[in-house]
Amino acid sequence: MSTISAFDKRTLRERCTQHVRDQIISGAIKPGEHLKEIHLSEEMGVSRGTLREALRPLEIEGLIVDDGKRHMRVRELTSQEILDVFEVRSTLETLAAKRIVASAQREDLTAELRRCLEPLREPGLEFAQQLELDLKFHEQLCALAGNPTLLASWRNLIGQIEMMIIAAGPDKASGRMRFDEHIQIVEAIESGVEEEAVTALRDHMNDFCSRYVGDLVEVELQDAG
Repeated sequence: MSTISAFDKRTLRERCTQHVRDQIISGAIKPGEHLKEIHLSEEMGVSRGTLREALRPLEIEGLIVDDGKRHMRVRELTSQEILDVFEVRSTLETLAAKRIVASAQREDLTAELRRCLEPLREPGLEFAQQLELDLKFHEQLCALAGNPTLLASWRNLIGQIEMMIIAAGPDKASGRMRFDEHIQIVEAIESGVEEEAVTALRDHMNDFCSRYVGDLVEVELQDAG
């Protein structure tokens, strides 16, 4: 009985974690906004203790932060933090692409990337669905590189990557998460030319980064003024 109870408690906590994550991704809880623990616990029908346990994975991922007053808020990234994350992400993903290009199993690995990308063809995807599929593709890219340390390092960035895309919103981010944006990366890796694969990946990330960070810098300057 105790084992079943522990299992039920864990699955309840996981559902709460996913609910709050969905609220953040949908924009219902915005960057910089404090999490209203009483409201959330009542909304989900759980104790505040269970809710706090459910929030821990989101804090580890970097989606939420402690404001120093025992209150959690949705993380806001500065322009410099975004540039730092993109620099590390770009390094990891280009290394993954190089390893796949050099692999004797390149044909099989790129076929797996194509399969992973296929759901992005679906018309009418919501922003949250696009985000999930986009991250799955880039995670699979790193997984197929065959370097567990590389993959673990990329996964440590997931929360911050999510926050960047969420903060950018559908207007800026959706265009970079389309099927045709990603198939260019797969085709470049399939070519077996390392330089083409690296260029395709960097172009994909740099375009979004430069546009979003440029807008964010303007906002930061306005706030400072």
